[in-house]
Amino acid sequence: MIHGDQVRRALASRPSLQLPAFGRQEAAVLVVLVEEEGQLRVVLTRRSRKLPTHAGEVSFPGGRVEPGDPSSLEAALREAAEEVGLDQASAEHLGELDDTVTVTGYKIRPHVVLVKGPFVPSPQSDEVETVLVAPLDGFVDTGKKYSVFVEGRGLRQTFPLFMHEGHIIWGATARILSTLCAAVEGRQAGDTVEQFARATIPRLLDAKRVILTTHVHPDPDGLGCEIALEEMLLALGKQVVIANHDTVPDRFSFIAFRSPGVFGDDIVEEAARDADLLFVVDTAEEARIGKAARLLKPMSGKVIVTDHHLKGNMGAEQMLLESSCSSTAEIIYRYLTVMGFPLTSRAANALYAGIMFDTHGFRFVSNRSDPFRVAAHLVDLGADASTIQEQLFGSVSKAHALVLNTALARARWEFDGKWVWSDITREELGSFRGTSEDAGEVAPFFSTIEGVAVATFARQTANGEYKLAFRSKREYPIGHICQMLGGGGHANAGGATVYGTLEEIFEKVRLAVKAVVERPQA
Repeated sequence: MIHGDQVRRALASRPSLQLPAFGRQEAAVLVVLVEEEGQLRVVLTRRSRKLPTHAGEVSFPGGRVEPGDPSSLEAALREAAEEVGLDQASAEHLGELDDTVTVTGYKIRPHVVLVKGPFVPSPQSDEVETVLVAPLDGFVDTGKKYSVFVEGRGLRQTFPLFMHEGHIIWGATARILSTLCAAVEGRQAGDTVEQFARATIPRLLDAKRVILTTHVHPDPDGLGCEIALEEMLLALGKQVVIANHDTVPDRFSFIAFRSPGVFGDDIVEEAARDADLLFVVDTAEEARIGKAARLLKPMSGKVIVTDHHLKGNMGAEQMLLESSCSSTAEIIYRYLTVMGFPLTSRAANALYAGIMFDTHGFRFVSNRSDPFRVAAHLVDLGADASTIQEQLFGSVSKAHALVLNTALARARWEFDGKWVWSDITREELGSFRGTSEDAGEVAPFFSTIEGVAVATFARQTANGEYKLAFRSKREYPIGHICQMLGGGGHANAGGATVYGTLEEIFEKVRLAVKAVVERPQA
């Protein structure tokens, strides 16, 4: 049985997440809890069916924060007095729940109050058809069973559904009620991305100057995440600096930043001066951010990292590795959704490019519907799907064709053709005027060949040093092989930097691949 002291302690130990409005109308609601005979009941209203908007819906008492209101709490108390006849003197303010934003253009701050003793509602507003006073215990489990998607004003949101005596409770009301239930149960609301966002958003809002970085040889996933975050930060009036080891590759020149940037050797510790936060995307490995790693020490304690690969060693205080996501762009999309940022067409284009690139046009999605849902919403928001797909997959460089020709000519086929591997020397790549990007798509191409389960490509980077790239069919996971070699990636796509002769390297790889192709997973 939930009681008032339990709610009081829960709210005191759990600071509420306060979100920026991003141009939305400020509103406030009052979550009125009535404690009587040892039981807590929550007060809800059913809105009049005659109202032009939200007619007949179940909601908490509340409304707009007017210019003359001293605070959002005062606005909520005023509205509750009008809508359910609440005596403000009898209400003890227990705390606040997380802000929530709506697709109808409101940012709502929920205040929780406790009323002890009998409560007889007396609605005094034409807006309220009836008042519901329901046991809070009855909502603790039911909201976990159903959910609904709602889109509008640059957002796509998921809301829980509750039922009470034939009334359907959904939308912002259901989200607030769900957050309250999570708080009294002592658990975090939402999945790992939402929890990560809840922990890091206050730091972003407090920061004045933010540095964004991604891995060496940046691709549309890392770059797209940087641009989407840049759009959000600029909308909040923050200063943004891009600090990438490499500039944007020519192949992805359609991706451009609005903020100043420092690259390669120009990244020095001085760049961290006056910066409040370093946000690293699409890698969690220190070596993978190249010269940008110079910023880690001076930014100690001010680093946020998020990635969708399997491992990381950056040692940031707040780091999210969510390998279930198809791309880091999918993570950042969900992050910005929690924040309530209405995605601009520029941010939508950037995130769409990231998802398309990292899934290779939805080839690698781990049979999850989320990447398709996210991509569809991004197109609805203005992402130019046809142009982006053409820019990403519609052409290849001459150097790439020469690299592929060389790789095919010396391809080795083993284990009845289930494993194909090849290589290219540093001198050969240089003679083609090729880049790492030109060599980066060889393993994915090999993996499309009939009968191939695992493909490996070695690009020589120095004498005795090679960059290995792996791709495999779904039932032949190779992520553990990349980790064994000191690298990382996903279950079916990854890489590693290895040392030795080509023969030594592939003898070691051969044994690991043999075990994979001989025992495919179901």
